[in-house]
Amino acid sequence: MQKQAKTPLPEAGVALPKSSLIGGLAINKDACTLCMSCVSGCPEGALLDNPDEPILSFIEKQCVQCGLCVQTCLEKALTLTPRLQTVEQRKQRVKLNETEPFHCISCGKVFGTLKMVNLMLTKLGAHGAFAGAAMDRLKMCSDCRVVDMVKKNHE
Repeated sequence: MQKQAKTPLPEAGVALPKSSLIGGLAINKDACTLCMSCVSGCPEGALLDNPDEPILSFIEKQCVQCGLCVQTCLEKALTLTPRLQTVEQRKQRVKLNETEPFHCISCGKVFGTLKMVNLMLTKLGAHGAFAGAAMDRLKMCSDCRVVDMVKKNHE
């Protein structure tokens, strides 16, 4: 159908009404910590994570504009963008966001993103339970955190 159109679609697509069942997704990269809650909330598999590195991808063809990802996002970083794009554009896997992984300070295993751990340190840093050396536990994976707590209790 698009091949028979008299004028081609603009590169960015054509905006559609909010009630449309097709479209894209806009992301506020500064707000997104790549917690991936949106991926688990997407019923159509339009949002994808990467098991090897913190990357959030999107395939517009899969998106039905239901808004579950927007509702699931803890940081309120997602916005639906109803639009019409070419079939080829809609099939593409697009990288929405990526960040550096965070490595456990004890064993080196990746257990989160740098942005997510920094946010956690900022929010919990003033809490008395994480005063002094206990703050380092927030920089450890769950296994090393337990080992560290057991060591401290036996000293």
